[in-house]
Amino acid sequence: MKFGCFQPLLRGLSKFWGNSLDFRHLRSHFGGSLHKYSPEVINDVLHSVDIVEVVGQSGVELKAAGTGRLKACCPFHQEKTPSFVVTRDRQRFHCFGCGKGGDAIGFTMEHGGLTFLESLRLLAERGGVRLPALSMQDDKEEYIREQLTEFNQFACAYYKRTLGHETQGSLGRQYLQQRQLKNETLEQFDLGYVPDGWNNLLDETRKGDFKRPVVAASGMFKDGDRGFYDFFRNRVIFPIRDVSGKVVAFGGRDLGDSPAKYINSPETLIYKKSRTLYGLFYARDAMRQQKQAILVEGYFDALRCYDAGIDNVVASCGTALTPEQASLIRRYVPEVVLVYDGDPAGVKAAMKGSGILVTAGLSVRAMALPDNQDPDDFILEAGADAFRKLVEDAPDFVTFYARMSKDRAETIEGRSAVAREIFEILNVIPDTLRVDEYLKHVSRELRLSEVAVRRSFSEYREGRVHQQQYQREEETEQGTAPVYSHDDTVFLAVVMTRDDLREKVAHALKDLVMLKSVLASALECELQQRELSLESEAVSALYSAACAVDCAALQPEAQEEVVERRLNRFRRDVLESKANANERALQDAIHQKDNAQVLTLMQEQTRLRSALDKVGAA
Repeated sequence: MKFGCFQPLLRGLSKFWGNSLDFRHLRSHFGGSLHKYSPEVINDVLHSVDIVEVVGQSGVELKAAGTGRLKACCPFHQEKTPSFVVTRDRQRFHCFGCGKGGDAIGFTMEHGGLTFLESLRLLAERGGVRLPALSMQDDKEEYIREQLTEFNQFACAYYKRTLGHETQGSLGRQYLQQRQLKNETLEQFDLGYVPDGWNNLLDETRKGDFKRPVVAASGMFKDGDRGFYDFFRNRVIFPIRDVSGKVVAFGGRDLGDSPAKYINSPETLIYKKSRTLYGLFYARDAMRQQKQAILVEGYFDALRCYDAGIDNVVASCGTALTPEQASLIRRYVPEVVLVYDGDPAGVKAAMKGSGILVTAGLSVRAMALPDNQDPDDFILEAGADAFRKLVEDAPDFVTFYARMSKDRAETIEGRSAVAREIFEILNVIPDTLRVDEYLKHVSRELRLSEVAVRRSFSEYREGRVHQQQYQREEETEQGTAPVYSHDDTVFLAVVMTRDDLREKVAHALKDLVMLKSVLASALECELQQRELSLESEAVSALYSAACAVDCAALQPEAQEEVVERRLNRFRRDVLESKANANERALQDAIHQKDNAQVLTLMQEQTRLRSALDKVGAA
């Protein structure tokens, strides 16, 4: 973490508190390596929980698929045939569709959008393991995270308390009364208010026991010509919570004449706007129950829906939808209904959002409210039932986009352009039946021949396949392709399953120094019964994939062939590596005219080539 960006704020705080700060001391205090919990503590937590229960309690419907193995449709991508496997004996999960895998901590991080330490603490609490307290010296970054969370809760309480203050909060209460929200809604979402003034929160902060670097890193203060001052002034405050309910940021609605009607506090260690959705903490249970999320744009849109009893609603807070937010929604529901303005900008945003959501594996429907109203205005005027009816009748995103593009669809060129824009989204949908239906909708709504539409889409898809193949070739050349293969996975799975083959591999490799690779590291962990906690993500991913392989589907002879073929590959890789090194040394000896060394190296090269011939092809 770089603290240079906080230096102006820290100087401002120095003036405010009346003390000087030594920035070199701060760097040494916060920099350096981060010491987290020991591998022993992490393993204690993992042994205290059952990954089958962890996954099952998250809403994933696991079904038995053999001894100690359970299957389900993957919660991280869209699929119809289950490829997500959990193994009880190895306490691992792996999806053969998207490749994600790991242990209970990894699943909790991925499914809940949590950090490693947040996941560890959640599982420790579930398993009854008491974690040692971390000090700033143990883990500087995590210490700052904890302090920022405490500071945000402190600020949230101050803003809420100020809203209820007889005189200081009168303007905020008056404005919220005009918005006609129930007191219960205001209370549940912890809405607050900060009066006009430069140092309201800053003055209050002096009463708390917060270190100055933490206050500077909170994003709640600015340093300018006026000195150090509050970020929010004369605004209704919306606390923004993460999926676990912690206040990570704030939004503010101006009650004066500021040109920025709505602003959000800046990103911090605990707040990344691309990974946060307003209201998700309150809506997630209803989303799971209804298997649907309604996505709106603004704070008051979400609050109005919740106020009216429509509680499966989240808001993007006026920012463009991101892939991270789409993945977050996908953890809870299979379908999203987009509610955007009906103007050209709103339609464009809806189409872009549809593409992001579809790519995340979600079914998408979209709607625009009459007269370009937002949900807040519409529900106040027409009622919650009318809004529910529109949501229920919302068309799929293809039909919505085609209908909202009717002005462009007056010409054949315009209709073709709209069709190609829709193709871009259809291309990422793996379900051919859904694509087939969508192509019929494109044909019907744009008044184009279905045959022509299908032919154009096939040409578009073929072009994209060639482009993706070219990209994959580039990735391979640049070394960014996957670092282990299907053969690696099956080999490791067989070694983990059969003791006799494990002993055979261990004996064969006793005098062989394997080349460094992901498979070699994973194999060493398995043969030496070493914990994976300190291994790389790639090693952990391979191990999880191997745990999920059903070796019972392979005949014993086939398993033995897999092992023998891989052992030969190991031997050949080592010999080829030695032969290449010997060849380079030989060329150097020839260049230096060292005849004795040349003769020795030529003999060694002959021996290595002979050994390679005996091993045979890999």
